[in-house]
Amino acid sequence: MAQELLKINLLPESARKPAQLPMQQLHRTPLAAIALVVLVGLPLALWVPLQLNRVYLQQLTKKARLLEPKQAEVAKVQGLLARLRAQQAVFQELKGGKDTWAQRLNILSDLTPTSVWFTELSLDRSKGLVLQGMALASQGPEMVTVTRLVQELQSNATFASPFKQIQLESIKRVQQGEFDVVQFTITCTIVPVAAP
Repeated sequence: MAQELLKINLLPESARKPAQLPMQQLHRTPLAAIALVVLVGLPLALWVPLQLNRVYLQQLTKKARLLEPKQAEVAKVQGLLARLRAQQAVFQELKGGKDTWAQRLNILSDLTPTSVWFTELSLDRSKGLVLQGMALASQGPEMVTVTRLVQELQSNATFASPFKQIQLESIKRVQQGEFDVVQFTITCTIVPVAAP
């Protein structure tokens, strides 16, 4: 058994200090100071970076709001760029055989009867070459004349080579002033060129 020592205070009663319990002396130990620093310092150490991140997030949100109108402009420019590239591809296709296209237009002129004339020639990305024109009704069977023109264009190897299909899309009889005429549309669908 452990022996307990007896403590005797020999000081006069006025000079004596009252005996303190261990809990009352806790504030004097270094462990208490460390615990207090951890209890106060840890939340503070977590709060400061959290506040800095919150401020940074607000700044980024503000910048994103400022960039929203520019994003719409970028989308518009990208759409325009896509359209220009599509047009460039069509021109590259035409440029690849520019002498041949001039030759094709000459063939078209040579095969066109005198009673037929073209009112519009256009190049459409989806339809290809679109020929619109009219034929005089007084020159005989005008519908047969237009149909024969389409057949001659189909049978001419030089003219028909870049086209997947040459067809008479529409034909109708109309009154043009005092003349009966036939309006027609011929479409020549271009064979797609593989990208290099």
